[in-house]
Amino acid sequence: MTARSRYIFCDIDGTLLHAPGAGRSAFGDAFAEVFGIPVDMGRVNFSGATDIRVLGQLMREQDVPRDPAREQLFFERLPYFMQRNMAKFPPVVFPGVGIFLERVAKHWKLGLVTGNIRACAYLKLKHGNIGHYFSEIGGFGDDDGDRIRMAALALERAGNPVGSFLLGDTPSDIAAARANGMVSVAVCNGQFDRTMLEVENPDIIVDSFEDAEDLFEALEI
Repeated sequence: MTARSRYIFCDIDGTLLHAPGAGRSAFGDAFAEVFGIPVDMGRVNFSGATDIRVLGQLMREQDVPRDPAREQLFFERLPYFMQRNMAKFPPVVFPGVGIFLERVAKHWKLGLVTGNIRACAYLKLKHGNIGHYFSEIGGFGDDDGDRIRMAALALERAGNPVGSFLLGDTPSDIAAARANGMVSVAVCNGQFDRTMLEVENPDIIVDSFEDAEDLFEALEI
């Protein structure tokens, strides 16, 4: 099987880019509009989380009963607020990401495994000017609340390729890769530093995309 028939799957936030002031406030605005309850989003930890689970957490904390129709409406409105906020607070793409993506896209297919819902994931990539590198294949935060199952779904959508890589910045990403037979690549761009990620025994660890020669070697490019 050639490298081109395999996939590199990427997490977004903390791995490829940082979107300060955009996603968190969009989540709060959508929740207030749909459920009529203002919430303090500053205390919510999104690192390694999925949008479905964050919504469920907020509903439980606010004693909001399960309501599939309103939950669907929330995820329909979230991209609106995300788009509005991205215009004010565009995401910051981490150093070296653009060069990395341009290099690997010539040899590998690129997909996503992200806690963002599909629409918001591609909005972040678009506003970071890196969306053109990625296929429509992935596992997203409106597919499942569990990152292991999200990664499995991404592989299924890609035709269950072998030898694929999963890049992420949290222990959850490493666990998802391991559970699905993917090569785990820990990227020290997010809240977890090298020491914290090394404990999880990823296959490869890189401090940044500016210093990723071990990864390029593993990808044979």
